[in-house]
Amino acid sequence: MREAIRSWRAFRLSATLVLLAGNIAVRAQDIAVAPPDPIEGIWQTLLLSEVTIAPCEAGFCGTLSKIIVPTEGLTEEEIAAANAMPVESFTDMRNPDESLRSRPMLGLQILTLRYGDKPGIYDGEIYNPQDGNTYSGYVEMVTADQLKLNGCVLYNIICQGQDWVRVIPEPVPVQ
Repeated sequence: MREAIRSWRAFRLSATLVLLAGNIAVRAQDIAVAPPDPIEGIWQTLLLSEVTIAPCEAGFCGTLSKIIVPTEGLTEEEIAAANAMPVESFTDMRNPDESLRSRPMLGLQILTLRYGDKPGIYDGEIYNPQDGNTYSGYVEMVTADQLKLNGCVLYNIICQGQDWVRVIPEPVPVQ
């Protein structure tokens, strides 16, 4: 009788473990198959720099992943000096907070976004390294490969937009 009870318990335990393992495998598959949010990816700015947008604790965060020095508003000497410097040495020199002026620009988070009220709209804050200010604003997905970034002032009454395009990664050659 004890042997029969032990066998029954062993069978129940085995069956429970098999069901649990199957359930975990199905959930892992569901997580792996979940498509990325349309805003995720690498985006080229109007000035040809690139911003990588990925999920983060706040929602979605955009970081500078490639820097192209804008020539607008710079003297020839400033352009030459910037082109002679490695991008890793660029710092947030226009930030009004002196303690932040030495932080590197490459990898700097400039967008903090969360879902807006309408599909394809993401509300949040936008840091503009060109003037060192943070603006409220929103991002609107225009198409799957184009978005419009809108920085606003005066309680979102006056907004200025900029179109960004998705950077399509180059295929990796198979070896």
